[in-house]
Amino acid sequence: MNLTPSPPSLSSAPTRTLPLSGPRPASALRRSLGLITLGWVFGAVWFTATSGAPLTLFAQSLHASPFQFGVLTALPFIASLASVPASFLIDATGKRRRIFLWGLYVQRFMWFPIALVPVWMLGRFGGAAAGEAMFVFLALTFVMHCGQGTGGPAWVSWMADVVPARISGKYFSRRRQWAMLTAIPAALFAGMFLDRQGVQGPTAVLHWCAILFLCAAVFGIADITLFQFVPDVPREPQPPRLLLRSFAGPLRDRRFLLFAGFVGILTFAVQLVGQFANLYLLDVVKVNNTRAQLMLLVAPMAAQLLVLPIWGIAADRMGKKPLLVLAALGSVPVGLAWCLLTPEDKWLGYVLSAAGAALWTGVEIANFNFVLEFAGSTDRRGGTSYVAVNSVIINLAGCAGGLVAGGIAQILKDWHWTPLPGFRPATFYDVLFVCAAALRLAAVAGFLPFLHEPRARSAGHALRFMIAATWESASGVIPRLMRRPGASGAIARAQTSVLSRRAA
Repeated sequence: MNLTPSPPSLSSAPTRTLPLSGPRPASALRRSLGLITLGWVFGAVWFTATSGAPLTLFAQSLHASPFQFGVLTALPFIASLASVPASFLIDATGKRRRIFLWGLYVQRFMWFPIALVPVWMLGRFGGAAAGEAMFVFLALTFVMHCGQGTGGPAWVSWMADVVPARISGKYFSRRRQWAMLTAIPAALFAGMFLDRQGVQGPTAVLHWCAILFLCAAVFGIADITLFQFVPDVPREPQPPRLLLRSFAGPLRDRRFLLFAGFVGILTFAVQLVGQFANLYLLDVVKVNNTRAQLMLLVAPMAAQLLVLPIWGIAADRMGKKPLLVLAALGSVPVGLAWCLLTPEDKWLGYVLSAAGAALWTGVEIANFNFVLEFAGSTDRRGGTSYVAVNSVIINLAGCAGGLVAGGIAQILKDWHWTPLPGFRPATFYDVLFVCAAALRLAAVAGFLPFLHEPRARSAGHALRFMIAATWESASGVIPRLMRRPGASGAIARAQTSVLSRRAA
């Protein structure tokens, strides 16, 4: 769960903290925030070891077709439609913590049958059962994602009341930074482990991927277990009549619909590539598993480690809309440049993956700022209905993106076109890359000009502020300042200095 919220100066997000008795509220809050961060330190290992090259190789070993890879990309979004009944249940009972724990325990424990059942089927019935094993793998993966779809809205609403809005941007950015201390070694280990074992053949690769999934599940369960020690924030149940009325609210909120439309189009564009980026590296660029992990996981995480503080501070100071503009526009040329990646230019893969992750981090931070603004229980909109409707919109878009990508790949799998002599032939991968970049541009031009955010700065102001903050960070000033009171004032003064120089 890569999540990040918004400040009171730029939104009406809630500022409630834990209503605990006994220990001082400040110490209780620090303990809860520490547990939430520590949980994702374990969860990042689970996430890294169950994505990237291991998941792609597992599906390849089951002889997945191009369309089935598209389905694999779409499954998380199809399953996330479970957020609608989950939202009704959350608001009707007020049991956010309990629903989150049940849903996420299901998600993490499902990795045991995901790893074991397809391997057992091939061992019991032989290679002829690969098609059935692939179907079972997709079905189990769907159930696994349903756990996230059920528990996700509860987590978002719960965290909106646990984490004070005044520190949310910085807190969730630092939480992700701590997680990278375990995620990067886990990604490297998975790649090198599979390269060492992969020489034994596809069947052996399937077995070793299954072992990785089993070990990762243990780390994932440890992540969720730590949340049992985070106190709940009580919430009053709502009558069924009010629940139905609350779901009509998001559909009448023009600002929310513009936001959800932008994120939906952007999600569709990103999922056009989805699993096919992994396949492109393995099949066309011809990288080994270690390099694939380095390109798809380690380089992006290293880039995020550098930019997370800057995006988080910018979200708290500049607003959410300018971050969406900068990040989405920047991702357009990065997406197109994937067409230039060849086996002779493998270095470009590291650059594009790092740049894409750095920009997508800005989208995620700004996106979750908006989500928490709508989800907060003390907000005038309030409740999880906004989270659920937003989830439905973007998950329908993600589902469509994965299925459309699979259809394009299946139809154009034998298509080649050489635009100019000396250029490599274009394939369905290039069609996906170009379409994804064009849709990102369309999302920015079609929605963001009409999305109003009170007191947000312009994209130009936000860019200059981020450049100034980056320069201060590179000079070693921000790390020293952030350890003592008045850090935010120093950052604000850096911003003011940049703006005053512009005015001069």
